Amino acid sequence: MPMPRTTSHVLVTLALAAAACAGSTEPAESPKGDAASTATSDASAEPSAASKAPEPATPTVVTTCEQKDNVCLPPPAFVKKLCANVNPDLALVYFKQGSPFTRGYLTRNTDAWNASGGASSQDKLVFDEEVIVVAVRKNTTGIEVSGASGGYDVIRWDGSCASLSGEELTFKAPPGKAKHAKLEWKSFSDESQAALLTDAAIAKINKERRDECKGVSMGDVSKKCVTAVDKLSESIAAFVKGGGEVPVPKALK
Repeated sequence: MPMPRTTSHVLVTLALAAAACAGSTEPAESPKGDAASTATSDASAEPSAASKAPEPATPTVVTTCEQKDNVCLPPPAFVKKLCANVNPDLALVYFKQGSPFTRGYLTRNTDAWNASGGASSQDKLVFDEEVIVVAVRKNTTGIEVSGASGGYDVIRWDGSCASLSGEELTFKAPPGKAKHAKLEWKSFSDESQAALLTDAAIAKINKERRDECKGVSMGDVSKKCVTAVDKLSESIAAFVKGGGEVPVPKALK
């Protein structure tokens, strides 16, 4: 028996509506997708692990060396820091009798200059002056000319660094007494001064210096003041060369 027209119309309408709903339904968003999106966003906001790596620490005071190219050298990073300034306290430690560092001696008078760009002394290096080698500079040009055969960075008795050509330095000690850069009392720390004053000769000469110089050691001073300053410099070097105890500074200048 044929279905009434009204009923047929209703069924067709419902079928079309159901089909339309099924075609327009969107899939539910995955919670996992949200987490991945958040993680990507966070990762792009955070700096990379490489950029967060800590910078190398400032070298601590080094009192040992490593044998290299027939000389005993402190680490290069430390030497860079050492030669950026003048360090008279540490120089006393390096020149002390029995220290492992390599001594060198000047073959001629020469100006003091520092190839590292750090501070240098106003005083010339002089023939037979004793220094300690802290770095070896090699000739990388491949051209053998005077002054281009490599050289050395050295520390002087006054704590300043200087750069020398290979011809300006010898490792053979002079037959007489080696010379040294002038040592100024005021350049030493309170700790070093206290250690030096344990030596009776230094204490006596230092009192003479104070009495004669009256707080001034350069410029318009008396001849006696100049003599006392020079004597004190010599007595400090003699004390250190003789094995006198001097403190290791806690840090470089």
